[in-house]
Amino acid sequence: MKAPVLSALLKEKGYKLTAQRQAILTALRHLGERASAKVIYEELCKQKPAVSLDTVYRNLRLLAEIGIVQQILLQSGAVFELTDDGRHHHHLVCVDCEKVVCISYCPESCVYTEQARLAGFAVLGHLFEVYGRCADCQQK
Repeated sequence: MKAPVLSALLKEKGYKLTAQRQAILTALRHLGERASAKVIYEELCKQKPAVSLDTVYRNLRLLAEIGIVQQILLQSGAVFELTDDGRHHHHLVCVDCEKVVCISYCPESCVYTEQARLAGFAVLGHLFEVYGRCADCQQK
């Protein structure tokens, strides 16, 4: 997502595209597909030594709530990735090597939408990860 689109999305939710948020997003792009908060923090410290790990966590949490980044839970901890199209998606996660494969659609929305409506729930979001062993790890 380009800065004007990010700014508009954040503004729509009542937030601004601060220098720290922009730096976190730039670090994620620079690092590649996925990175932990600690790795993002270490990358940021190369350019902005004054940033704290707490600031990185707080901003990643906000960016995930808004849908700009997505958190993936691995056995070794959480990693984050950009959602450039602004749409969430789900993942297949290998429990041995932690390989992550994206599922390009949301298989859950049709399952819970009617149940939530009947129960009077306003759905804010959901997480769905499928854990298993990738083909390479099955061969070991």
